[in-house]
Amino acid sequence: MTGNPPPYRELQPDEWRRLLARAAVYHAIRGRLGQLCEMEQDAAVRTVLSRLDEAVRSCAGSTADDRSMVTAVVRRWVRAVGRIQAWQDLDAEAASLLADLKKLVRAACAEDPFAALFARIEALASQLYGAAWRPAMLTVARLPDHPRGSDRDPYAVTALTPWPPEPPPAEILLWICDDAFGPATYAAIPILLIHECVCHVAARQEKAKNDSQFAEGFLDWAGHHFLRIWAAKLDPLSAAAVEEHAQQLGQVLFHTASPRERRARQLGRQAAGDLLSWFQSECQMGREEGCHRVAVLAIELNRAKRPIADKDQFVSLLKLPFPPAVARRLRAWNDGRATAEELLDLGLPA
Repeated sequence: MTGNPPPYRELQPDEWRRLLARAAVYHAIRGRLGQLCEMEQDAAVRTVLSRLDEAVRSCAGSTADDRSMVTAVVRRWVRAVGRIQAWQDLDAEAASLLADLKKLVRAACAEDPFAALFARIEALASQLYGAAWRPAMLTVARLPDHPRGSDRDPYAVTALTPWPPEPPPAEILLWICDDAFGPATYAAIPILLIHECVCHVAARQEKAKNDSQFAEGFLDWAGHHFLRIWAAKLDPLSAAAVEEHAQQLGQVLFHTASPRERRARQLGRQAAGDLLSWFQSECQMGREEGCHRVAVLAIELNRAKRPIADKDQFVSLLKLPFPPAVARRLRAWNDGRATAEELLDLGLPA
């Protein structure tokens, strides 16, 4: 096959073009992602998505380069949407959505949307960590099967940061099952990349396990906080859908985890919630300021060169009412008189 090689070493040209074509379409219509997902059970919308899949499969082996692949898929899909628009029993809401999709998709292009999104997220995350940031790179790879093996799970994507980290840059792997790459999957990619950047790229401890209260609960809470702040900065057109599917993916991951992992995540998030309540009641903060202070503390703890066990132990102390020593040290930290390291010392044996 001729044309430009894939930008990611894990992908063959046809694999990359199948992923790119779908992503290019979803990026072009991103202002309607939320509505498209909500109406996915409508017969017309379901057929429209099926025709997109058919277009990608049909064009994958017959195009010479990325641009011609995206152009061919869009042209074929626009014709299919036009035929569905002629259905006599098409309701008004579906008709309006299809008209919007047909118009918006014409802006689809062959530029890599994964790289563009990752560059914006990395720039924002690096500001949180300053000099402690470890430069990162993105690798997109294909999954042959759904990462959780469920037809009822619309999120055919997962991400990880290999451990131990190589010399800079750190690598984030984004795995996508192209056969199940639907609009919900595309909408969930930002939270996965934010989680890896905020929680793992700059971590200064040994590899965190999935049953870590700190890494997968408390710090993940901070990742969702930053998603809410960053969503419109990343892309105002898709911000609402990205926030909605971040929450829905979180619920899917919670319910598919082991009982031990679910408990750790629950305890970590409860600790973040209790700390937020404490900041509001004891430090007279508004909710947004309190949320931000919790997230800032999570970043400072992640930056501390201490074992993950110390961080898990500290998080376990954050249960209202806080012990007096914990409350005093938190006040000192909030006033700039104590460090994250000193907070972690609270969990050490006396």
